[in-house]
Amino acid sequence: MSRLLLRQPARGISVTENCLSALRSATVATLKDSRQVPNAGYQLNRKLTKTPIKIHHPAPCLLPKGSEPKQLLEQKLISELDPTGWRRQLFQRSSPLALRAGDVVKVLFNSETNQTFVGTIMAIRRRGVDTSVRLRSEVGQLGVEMSVKVYSTSVKAFEFVSRALKKARRAKLYYLRPDEKKRK
Repeated sequence: MSRLLLRQPARGISVTENCLSALRSATVATLKDSRQVPNAGYQLNRKLTKTPIKIHHPAPCLLPKGSEPKQLLEQKLISELDPTGWRRQLFQRSSPLALRAGDVVKVLFNSETNQTFVGTIMAIRRRGVDTSVRLRSEVGQLGVEMSVKVYSTSVKAFEFVSRALKKARRAKLYYLRPDEKKRK
């Protein structure tokens, strides 16, 4: 456009008429170009066609109304991993058979060597499928701690060895760990 306006006006034609004719020729040239090149911007001479718009309806909800998907998934996993419910019963607070901090427990694992671990429960971490128990035992003068996932497929069984003499005043018995400062 700027090149067209900088030209010298032709003899006998006023400047405004020259500019208008240059604009007309420029718009005609761009229209011809836009017809040849697809999607070259707005096309003035083309007829508008009505294309139907597809409306996709939302999929029907398979969950019951007012339910939480995460809780439903967790319940399903727990029922698959613990079909008889013995693990749930051992670690629910309301159960009379529930394990507590201070109890001595033997954990049997599913392996070819029939591994076991006997220890005092230091802490119980209740998180649904991720529920875990921290056990501590003393082997000689060396303290050994182990964290066991309750719903793990490698755990065969939990067996009571002995109950705590009295109920612990704390939920986490980290004071069973010896103080490093006192040792030295």
